[in-house]
Amino acid sequence: MNSTIPTTRKVLSIQSHVIHGYVGNKAATFPLQYRGWDVDVLNTVQFSNHPGYPHFTGFKCSTEELVEIVEKGLVGALGIKYDAVLSGYLPNVQALQKMAEIVRQMCEKDNNVQWVLDPVLGDNGKLYVDAKCVTAYQDILQNSKIFLVTPNQFEMELLVGMPIRSLHDVKRGFELFHEKYPRVTRVVVTSLELSEFSEGNMYVVAGFDSSLSDEIFFYRIPKINATFSGSGDLICALLTDSLLNGHGCTQQSLSQSLGQVLWLVTSILQKTYDLNVADQHPQDSSMNIKDLKLIQCRDILKRDPLPSIGKPETIKI
Repeated sequence: MNSTIPTTRKVLSIQSHVIHGYVGNKAATFPLQYRGWDVDVLNTVQFSNHPGYPHFTGFKCSTEELVEIVEKGLVGALGIKYDAVLSGYLPNVQALQKMAEIVRQMCEKDNNVQWVLDPVLGDNGKLYVDAKCVTAYQDILQNSKIFLVTPNQFEMELLVGMPIRSLHDVKRGFELFHEKYPRVTRVVVTSLELSEFSEGNMYVVAGFDSSLSDEIFFYRIPKINATFSGSGDLICALLTDSLLNGHGCTQQSLSQSLGQVLWLVTSILQKTYDLNVADQHPQDSSMNIKDLKLIQCRDILKRDPLPSIGKPETIKI
């Protein structure tokens, strides 16, 4: 009796690396591996811990080193075929432009390669990178075929050139994004704090799939009384898995995948929070939780089939 051996999907993850903690590649690698991916990891920086701590040390890789590893090593000498490329933090505008050109060529040569791009620029109104990277990302998004882009609220505002404070702004922001970057098929804004929901202690995650619908969909998520580092990196990795790993017989819609990913992420954040406050008095003020408890959450990651966090709401474009 013949049996079909499932194909292991392969992803190249180009992101930052911390020795201690879970952001960048450390937030993406274990969840992707645990969900069945073969992950090749290219670390763009190596830090002792992420910069949210009072002190960190380490180094950034040079543009030449990053280009040589991918161009001459992985793609050139080894001829590795990837199902997906996940790109995140790059240490300077030159590295960003060079790596984007390499990934663009990989996608053009092989239509099976799907590019998931997290445009890491900053958060909470503050840039983490040189301001030139904003223009560089705008050029990349205009000229590249990209499967999924996952900005946070601040990054979305920079990419479309307008503030986003209300659902009306969300609608206009997605319209502008689609007008400016028509080659990007899917976009998910991973965190939105909007005036309509401020009293309800909620935040919003919104998405749009230009190939399937003329609707923006969004989920309202109750806030946990804490701030977390690495949650955006985790969302991006788990969306890559949900949309591209073929857990079901057909590819899910972006809204279905996002609902399941948000269930996973909020469950992980809640368990991380619970583990941090164990044996402590209840917290009156928001906690700053620097590291996710991913290993302790492995039982959550292996859940299959995944529940959804709920049903999305929609806005017509």
